[in-house]
Amino acid sequence: MNCFKRSFLVLILIALLLPGCESANTTVNPITSNPWTAYNTKNVIIVVIDGPRFKETWGDPLKIHIPRLANELAPEGINHNRFYNRGATYTTSGLVAITTGTYQWMANDGSEIPFYPSIFQAWLEKSRDNPNKALIVTSKQKLAVLGDCVLPQWRGKFNPMVDAVDRDDKETLVVALQTMKRHHPRMALIHFRGPDMYGHANDWANYIKSINETDQYTYDIWKFLQNDSIYQDVTTLIVTNDHGRHNDGVRDGFINHGDFCEGCMHINLYITGPDFQSNLIADQPREVVDIAPTVAELMGFQYGTSASTVMWELFRNEP
Repeated sequence: MNCFKRSFLVLILIALLLPGCESANTTVNPITSNPWTAYNTKNVIIVVIDGPRFKETWGDPLKIHIPRLANELAPEGINHNRFYNRGATYTTSGLVAITTGTYQWMANDGSEIPFYPSIFQAWLEKSRDNPNKALIVTSKQKLAVLGDCVLPQWRGKFNPMVDAVDRDDKETLVVALQTMKRHHPRMALIHFRGPDMYGHANDWANYIKSINETDQYTYDIWKFLQNDSIYQDVTTLIVTNDHGRHNDGVRDGFINHGDFCEGCMHINLYITGPDFQSNLIADQPREVVDIAPTVAELMGFQYGTSASTVMWELFRNEP
Protein backbone atom coordinates (compact mmCIF):
# COMPACT_ATOMS: atom_id res chain seq x y z
CA MET A 1 0.00 0.00 0.00
CA ASN A 2 1.57 3.34 -1.01
CA CYS A 3 2.07 6.30 1.33
CA PHE A 4 -0.86 8.28 -0.09
CA LYS A 5 -3.32 5.42 0.45
CA ARG A 6 -2.07 4.86 3.99
CA SER A 7 -2.37 8.59 4.77
CA PHE A 8 -5.86 8.72 3.31
CA LEU A 9 -7.02 5.75 5.39
CA VAL A 10 -5.55 7.29 8.53
CA LEU A 11 -7.46 10.53 7.85
CA ILE A 12 -10.70 8.60 7.34
CA LEU A 13 -10.15 6.70 10.61
CA ILE A 14 -9.52 9.96 12.49
CA ALA A 15 -12.63 11.52 10.98
CA LEU A 16 -14.80 8.57 12.00
CA LEU A 17 -13.52 8.76 15.56
CA LEU A 18 -14.24 12.47 15.83
CA PRO A 19 -17.81 13.64 16.59
CA GLY A 20 -17.38 16.69 14.38
CA CYS A 21 -14.99 19.32 13.15
CA GLU A 22 -15.02 21.01 16.54
CA SER A 23 -13.13 18.08 18.07
CA ALA A 24 -10.35 18.64 15.55
CA ASN A 25 -9.92 22.27 16.65
CA THR A 26 -11.92 23.43 13.64
CA THR A 27 -15.24 25.14 14.23
CA VAL A 28 -17.91 25.06 11.56
CA ASN A 29 -20.98 26.45 13.20
CA PRO A 30 -23.78 28.48 11.57
CA ILE A 31 -23.89 30.95 14.44
CA THR A 32 -22.82 34.54 14.02
CA SER A 33 -19.69 34.97 16.11
CA ASN A 34 -20.39 38.64 16.82
CA PRO A 35 -24.21 38.81 16.89
CA TRP A 36 -24.29 42.45 17.99
CA THR A 37 -22.69 43.65 14.76
CA ALA A 38 -24.64 44.10 11.54
CA TYR A 39 -22.23 44.15 8.64
CA ASN A 40 -22.82 45.96 5.37
CA THR A 41 -20.95 43.23 3.48
CA LYS A 42 -23.30 40.80 1.76
CA ASN A 43 -20.78 39.27 -0.67
CA VAL A 44 -17.08 38.37 -0.54
CA ILE A 45 -14.85 37.98 -3.60
CA ILE A 46 -11.31 36.59 -3.13
CA VAL A 47 -8.69 37.07 -5.84
CA VAL A 48 -5.58 34.90 -5.57
CA ILE A 49 -2.59 35.82 -7.72
CA ASP A 50 -0.34 32.78 -7.87
CA GLY A 51 3.25 33.17 -6.82
CA PRO A 52 4.63 36.70 -7.27
CA ARG A 53 7.32 37.82 -4.87
CA PHE A 54 6.49 40.58 -2.43
CA LYS A 55 9.52 42.53 -3.67
CA GLU A 56 7.99 42.78 -7.16
CA THR A 57 4.58 43.87 -5.87
CA TRP A 58 3.83 45.82 -2.69
CA GLY A 59 7.41 45.47 -1.46
CA ASP A 60 8.70 47.57 -4.34
CA PRO A 61 8.90 51.20 -3.12
CA LEU A 62 7.78 52.43 -6.56
CA LYS A 63 5.23 49.61 -7.10
CA ILE A 64 5.77 49.94 -10.84
CA HIS A 65 4.37 46.50 -11.65
CA ILE A 66 1.05 46.97 -9.81
CA PRO A 67 -0.10 50.46 -10.85
CA ARG A 68 -3.81 49.71 -10.50
CA LEU A 69 -3.56 48.26 -7.00
CA ALA A 70 -1.07 50.90 -5.86
CA ASN A 71 -2.85 53.93 -7.29
CA GLU A 72 -6.58 53.30 -7.81
CA LEU A 73 -7.26 50.62 -5.20
CA ALA A 74 -4.88 51.46 -2.34
CA PRO A 75 -6.80 54.59 -1.23
CA GLU A 76 -10.00 52.51 -1.12
CA GLY A 77 -8.78 49.86 1.27
CA ILE A 78 -6.00 48.20 3.24
CA ASN A 79 -2.57 47.10 2.12
CA HIS A 80 -0.98 44.65 4.56
CA ASN A 81 2.82 44.75 4.71
CA ARG A 82 3.34 41.84 7.13
CA PHE A 83 1.22 39.03 5.78
CA TYR A 84 2.60 35.49 5.54
CA ASN A 85 2.03 31.91 4.49
CA ARG A 86 3.75 30.00 7.29
CA GLY A 87 2.64 26.60 6.03
CA ALA A 88 3.63 24.73 2.89
CA THR A 89 4.49 27.39 0.31
CA TYR A 90 3.06 25.54 -2.67
CA THR A 91 0.00 26.35 -4.78
CA THR A 92 -2.45 23.69 -3.57
CA SER A 93 -1.45 23.98 0.09
CA GLY A 94 -1.55 27.77 -0.10
CA LEU A 95 -5.04 27.82 -1.61
CA VAL A 96 -6.24 25.27 0.96
CA ALA A 97 -4.91 27.53 3.74
CA ILE A 98 -7.00 30.36 2.28
CA THR A 99 -10.19 28.35 1.85
CA THR A 100 -10.08 26.25 5.05
CA GLY A 101 -8.16 28.39 7.52
CA THR A 102 -5.79 25.48 8.19
CA TYR A 103 -2.27 24.62 7.10
CA GLN A 104 -2.26 21.24 5.36
CA TRP A 105 0.58 19.59 3.47
CA MET A 106 -1.21 18.74 0.26
CA ALA A 107 -0.03 16.82 -2.80
CA ASN A 108 0.62 19.61 -5.29
CA ASP A 109 -0.69 17.71 -8.30
CA GLY A 110 -4.43 17.68 -7.52
CA SER A 111 -4.41 14.05 -6.39
CA GLU A 112 -5.87 14.67 -2.93
CA ILE A 113 -8.60 16.86 -1.52
CA PRO A 114 -8.44 18.95 1.68
CA PHE A 115 -9.22 17.31 4.99
CA TYR A 116 -11.50 20.07 6.31
CA PRO A 117 -14.49 21.72 4.59
CA SER A 118 -13.92 25.08 2.97
CA ILE A 119 -15.63 28.32 3.87
CA PHE A 120 -17.67 27.80 0.70
CA GLN A 121 -19.07 24.49 1.92
CA ALA A 122 -19.61 25.89 5.41
CA TRP A 123 -21.47 28.92 4.08
CA LEU A 124 -23.66 26.85 1.76
CA GLU A 125 -24.49 24.54 4.68
CA LYS A 126 -25.39 27.52 6.82
CA SER A 127 -27.34 29.46 4.20
CA ARG A 128 -28.92 26.50 2.39
CA ASP A 129 -28.57 28.64 -0.70
CA ASN A 130 -28.25 27.43 -4.28
CA PRO A 131 -24.74 26.01 -5.01
CA ASN A 132 -24.34 28.61 -7.77
CA LYS A 133 -24.14 31.26 -5.04
CA ALA A 134 -20.61 30.03 -4.20
CA LEU A 135 -18.02 29.95 -6.97
CA ILE A 136 -14.39 28.89 -7.50
CA VAL A 137 -12.78 29.78 -10.84
CA THR A 138 -9.10 28.95 -11.41
CA SER A 139 -6.42 28.90 -14.10
CA LYS A 140 -5.12 25.53 -12.86
CA GLN A 141 -7.09 22.33 -13.31
CA LYS A 142 -5.59 20.74 -10.20
CA LEU A 143 -7.34 23.28 -8.00
CA ALA A 144 -10.68 21.58 -8.61
CA VAL A 145 -9.87 19.85 -5.29
CA LEU A 146 -10.83 23.04 -3.46
CA GLY A 147 -14.50 22.21 -3.92
CA ASP A 148 -14.68 19.26 -1.52
CA CYS A 149 -13.05 17.67 1.54
CA VAL A 150 -12.24 14.33 3.18
CA LEU A 151 -14.45 14.51 6.28
CA PRO A 152 -17.33 12.05 5.70
CA GLN A 153 -20.00 14.37 7.08
CA TRP A 154 -19.01 16.96 4.45
CA ARG A 155 -17.77 14.84 1.54
CA GLY A 156 -19.77 15.59 -1.59
CA LYS A 157 -22.10 17.94 0.28
CA PHE A 158 -22.64 21.68 -0.03
CA ASN A 159 -20.10 21.90 -2.85
CA PRO A 160 -19.66 25.23 -4.64
CA MET A 161 -19.54 25.64 -8.40
CA VAL A 162 -16.00 24.93 -9.59
CA ASP A 163 -14.52 25.87 -12.95
CA ALA A 164 -10.88 24.72 -12.88
CA VAL A 165 -9.07 24.62 -16.24
CA ASP A 166 -5.43 25.03 -17.30
CA ARG A 167 -5.79 28.23 -19.30
CA ASP A 168 -4.61 31.77 -19.81
CA ASP A 169 -5.57 34.17 -17.03
CA LYS A 170 -7.46 36.38 -19.48
CA GLU A 171 -9.80 33.46 -20.18
CA THR A 172 -10.26 32.89 -16.46
CA LEU A 173 -11.19 36.55 -16.05
CA VAL A 174 -13.80 36.29 -18.80
CA VAL A 175 -15.31 33.12 -17.32
CA ALA A 176 -15.36 34.63 -13.82
CA LEU A 177 -17.08 37.85 -14.91
CA GLN A 178 -19.61 36.03 -17.08
CA THR A 179 -20.49 33.64 -14.27
CA MET A 180 -20.76 36.45 -11.75
CA LYS A 181 -23.04 38.41 -14.06
CA ARG A 182 -25.26 35.37 -14.55
CA HIS A 183 -25.45 33.92 -11.04
CA HIS A 184 -24.20 36.70 -8.75
CA PRO A 185 -22.50 34.33 -6.29
CA ARG A 186 -22.28 35.74 -2.80
CA MET A 187 -18.91 34.10 -2.25
CA ALA A 188 -16.29 33.60 -4.97
CA LEU A 189 -12.61 32.79 -5.38
CA ILE A 190 -10.84 33.73 -8.62
CA HIS A 191 -7.31 32.39 -9.15
CA PHE A 192 -4.73 33.64 -11.69
CA ARG A 193 -1.68 31.48 -12.45
CA GLY A 194 0.51 33.80 -14.56
CA PRO A 195 3.36 34.86 -12.26
CA ASP A 196 3.88 31.33 -10.96
CA MET A 197 3.83 29.74 -14.42
CA TYR A 198 6.38 32.13 -15.90
CA GLY A 199 8.54 32.04 -12.79
CA HIS A 200 8.88 28.28 -13.09
CA ALA A 201 9.73 28.75 -16.77
CA ASN A 202 12.62 31.07 -15.82
CA ASP A 203 11.00 33.70 -18.01
CA TRP A 204 11.64 36.97 -16.20
CA ALA A 205 10.05 39.21 -18.84
CA ASN A 206 6.76 37.32 -18.87
CA TYR A 207 6.86 36.92 -15.08
CA ILE A 208 6.87 40.70 -14.75
CA LYS A 209 4.34 41.08 -17.56
CA SER A 210 1.94 38.67 -15.84
CA ILE A 211 2.18 40.63 -12.59
CA ASN A 212 1.11 43.71 -14.56
CA GLU A 213 -1.68 41.74 -16.25
CA THR A 214 -3.11 40.29 -13.05
CA ASP A 215 -2.97 43.75 -11.51
CA GLN A 216 -5.20 44.93 -14.38
CA TYR A 217 -7.48 41.90 -14.10
CA THR A 218 -7.94 42.57 -10.39
CA TYR A 219 -8.85 46.16 -11.22
CA ASP A 220 -11.33 44.91 -13.83
CA ILE A 221 -13.01 42.76 -11.17
CA TRP A 222 -13.13 45.71 -8.77
CA LYS A 223 -14.69 47.93 -11.44
CA PHE A 224 -17.29 45.27 -12.18
CA LEU A 225 -18.21 45.07 -8.50
CA GLN A 226 -18.52 48.85 -8.31
CA ASN A 227 -20.86 49.01 -11.29
CA ASP A 228 -23.07 45.99 -10.70
CA SER A 229 -26.31 46.87 -8.92
CA ILE A 230 -26.22 43.71 -6.77
CA TYR A 231 -22.56 43.94 -5.73
CA GLN A 232 -22.17 47.71 -5.48
CA ASP A 233 -21.46 49.00 -1.94
CA VAL A 234 -22.15 45.63 -0.28
CA THR A 235 -19.15 43.57 -1.42
CA THR A 236 -15.75 42.98 0.14
CA LEU A 237 -12.83 42.30 -2.20
CA ILE A 238 -9.80 40.41 -0.87
CA VAL A 239 -6.62 40.11 -2.94
CA THR A 240 -3.81 37.81 -1.82
CA ASN A 241 -1.27 35.17 -2.90
CA ASP A 242 -0.83 31.49 -2.18
CA HIS A 243 2.95 31.80 -1.82
CA GLY A 244 5.89 33.93 -2.90
CA ARG A 245 9.20 32.82 -4.44
CA HIS A 246 12.80 32.42 -3.35
CA ASN A 247 14.57 35.72 -3.04
CA ASP A 248 17.69 36.36 -5.11
CA GLY A 249 20.58 34.36 -3.70
CA VAL A 250 18.33 31.69 -2.21
CA ARG A 251 18.54 28.43 -4.19
CA ASP A 252 17.49 29.23 -7.76
CA GLY A 253 15.86 32.57 -6.94
CA PHE A 254 12.55 33.54 -8.53
CA ILE A 255 12.32 30.31 -10.53
CA ASN A 256 10.98 28.24 -7.65
CA HIS A 257 9.45 28.27 -4.17
CA GLY A 258 8.43 25.85 -1.45
CA ASP A 259 10.54 26.41 1.65
CA PHE A 260 10.36 28.73 4.66
CA CYS A 261 12.55 31.51 3.33
CA GLU A 262 11.28 35.07 3.59
CA GLY A 263 10.67 35.29 -0.14
CA CYS A 264 8.40 32.23 -0.15
CA MET A 265 6.46 33.12 3.00
CA HIS A 266 5.99 36.89 2.63
CA ILE A 267 2.88 37.51 0.53
CA ASN A 268 0.39 40.29 -0.09
CA LEU A 269 -3.00 41.02 1.40
CA TYR A 270 -5.27 43.77 0.16
CA ILE A 271 -8.83 44.26 1.43
CA THR A 272 -11.49 46.76 0.48
CA GLY A 273 -15.15 46.74 1.46
CA PRO A 274 -17.86 48.61 3.33
CA ASP A 275 -16.80 47.22 6.73
CA PHE A 276 -13.06 47.84 6.44
CA GLN A 277 -10.84 50.84 6.95
CA SER A 278 -9.59 52.72 3.90
CA ASN A 279 -6.23 54.15 2.86
CA LEU A 280 -4.48 52.09 5.53
CA ILE A 281 -1.13 50.30 5.59
CA ALA A 282 -1.42 47.50 8.17
CA ASP A 283 1.60 46.02 9.90
CA GLN A 284 0.29 43.74 12.65
CA PRO A 285 1.62 40.30 11.63
CA ARG A 286 -1.07 38.11 10.12
CA GLU A 287 -1.21 34.83 8.24
CA VAL A 288 -3.06 33.44 5.28
CA VAL A 289 -5.16 31.17 7.52
CA ASP A 290 -6.75 34.28 9.05
CA ILE A 291 -8.67 34.97 5.84
CA ALA A 292 -11.22 32.16 6.36
CA PRO A 293 -12.50 33.21 9.81
CA THR A 294 -12.60 36.84 8.69
CA VAL A 295 -14.75 35.96 5.68
CA ALA A 296 -16.96 33.77 7.86
CA GLU A 297 -17.45 36.63 10.31
CA LEU A 298 -18.61 38.90 7.51
CA MET A 299 -20.96 36.26 6.13
CA GLY A 300 -22.59 35.42 9.44
CA PHE A 301 -21.09 32.15 10.64
CA GLN A 302 -18.19 31.08 12.83
CA TYR A 303 -15.35 29.21 11.20
CA GLY A 304 -11.79 28.93 12.38
CA THR A 305 -9.10 26.92 14.06
CA SER A 306 -6.93 27.29 17.12
CA ALA A 307 -4.30 28.87 14.86
CA SER A 308 -6.51 31.33 12.95
CA THR A 309 -8.49 34.37 14.09
CA VAL A 310 -10.64 37.14 12.68
CA MET A 311 -8.57 40.16 11.63
CA TRP A 312 -10.54 42.51 13.84
CA GLU A 313 -7.97 45.31 13.66
CA LEU A 314 -8.80 45.87 9.97
CA PHE A 315 -12.51 46.55 10.53
CA ARG A 316 -13.91 50.06 10.65
CA ASN A 317 -15.51 49.37 14.03
CA GLU A 318 -13.28 46.93 15.90
CA PRO A 319 -15.21 45.05 18.65
